[in-house]
Amino acid sequence: MNQAHRLSDAAGRNLKLLNGTVIPMDGAPERHRAVAVRSGQIAAVGDVSEILAFDIGRAEVVDLGGEFVLPGFIDSHVHAFATGLTMVSADLSGARDVGDVCRRLGDHSAASADAAWVLGLGCTPWTLKERRFPTREELDAAVPERPVYVTSATFHSGAANSVALRYIGGEDEHAETRLGSATEGWFLDDDSHFAAARVAFGSLSDEAITDLYRRVASHAASKGVTTLHCLEGQFMQDDRDVLALIGCQQELPVHTVLMYQTMDVERVLALGLPRIGGCLTVDGACFEHTAAFYEPYLDAPRTCGTLNYSEETIAEFVRRAHGAGLQIGMHAIGDRAVDTLVRSYVNAQAENPRRDARHRVEHFQLPSEWAIDEARRLDLALPMQPVFSNLWDHPGDSDYERSFGVLRAERMEPLARLVGLGLHVGGGSDSPVTPIDPLLGIHAAVNNPRPSRRTTVDDAVRMFTVNGAWVAHEEAIRGSISVGNVADLVVLDEDPYSDPTGIGDIGVCLTIHEGTVTYDGVPG
Repeated sequence: MNQAHRLSDAAGRNLKLLNGTVIPMDGAPERHRAVAVRSGQIAAVGDVSEILAFDIGRAEVVDLGGEFVLPGFIDSHVHAFATGLTMVSADLSGARDVGDVCRRLGDHSAASADAAWVLGLGCTPWTLKERRFPTREELDAAVPERPVYVTSATFHSGAANSVALRYIGGEDEHAETRLGSATEGWFLDDDSHFAAARVAFGSLSDEAITDLYRRVASHAASKGVTTLHCLEGQFMQDDRDVLALIGCQQELPVHTVLMYQTMDVERVLALGLPRIGGCLTVDGACFEHTAAFYEPYLDAPRTCGTLNYSEETIAEFVRRAHGAGLQIGMHAIGDRAVDTLVRSYVNAQAENPRRDARHRVEHFQLPSEWAIDEARRLDLALPMQPVFSNLWDHPGDSDYERSFGVLRAERMEPLARLVGLGLHVGGGSDSPVTPIDPLLGIHAAVNNPRPSRRTTVDDAVRMFTVNGAWVAHEEAIRGSISVGNVADLVVLDEDPYSDPTGIGDIGVCLTIHEGTVTYDGVPG
């Protein structure tokens, strides 16, 4: 149960947390009973008497009543702008059929008359009764007079009504790309979907975009998150979402690590950013049959998926960004896509050796043996999503098996094997694809439907703490409860190590970011 330890509004820089169990994740096995925070940093960790006697000046004392303290959680793969959109759009998750989708859009249209566009997020056309998006005509019937844009839960495809198509098409030289093959109002590949989404989302004001980031950050804090790796860009003209995040990140209740999704190395350098990319999509997504594999999909045997860029384009981008000293991230799901990206990293490093570059492979969903070996040799960072296979790969009723067969499904997302080899797997949600909820991610890694994927509790917690910090070159100041580290902490009502099957039910009591309480779970 959450303790009644509501803090004063002034609580911030100096705190003493007593009578808890502190799990420092610093590599040592010892647990502690108390921790002191001074000026936003960990000042001391020890037993209650030591911390009571430790001089940090005036401090607020918090009796944890036996609760459990871990490093603040790090979500290493979040699309924060897109996540914010889900909070102000029609929720299409769980819709049963096209009629259900259209009803929800109509209801949302009636309730959001002031918005320029009617947006619907979280659609899963592959699970609808009709196995498809609503057509343009069906969307027209649901919302006849306002532009409508619907995105899939994976954010790799979309659909529009007739009013929206007039805006998306426009009259400039990019109209053909934006419209793609949208004869039914559908945008089924990354290029056309991203182009259409830029038009739909472009109706938002700068203040509205900033408000979305505030909403997402507050929600993340309620889940114990103190750091978000924000993969932004691609979905706004002139990347206004990126500029908005840069402008507001210091006021947010979480630390943000910005991955600017562009290939414009010079622009990233001009903004003073140390990293580039994120979900720059080497390939697409599994359920749209656009992720690039060597073998065909079982449920779409005429395709193996495709690369969104030529191998030469990817290699040249990686070469330029690597040479500029930037950390690089790109999305790669299928084995062909993963090999293509890893090969580019291998070649860039061979041509221009750099120590500790920590280039990222976002998802790393079906790596070949060669890619695993090279990822280990180069010490690549692997932001992965344990919830994916928990949702979609239950043996006997498996979306993965339907698309890839048993053998390939078994090889996908080999979490336990990767951490066992010493690779740095960072835990992420890919929100809005799955929710920002590290405890759910930890639960998924420990309790995966396939025993071969299951990690220990310690390895799963490390994904969302120590490893997440390492992925961002921040392990010296975040990710563990060590003296001198930033005071990023989460207080839980139960010990995640005591009952691994119940991790997903653990409650967040307090979140503390840089010494300031950003979430207090006590009602009132």
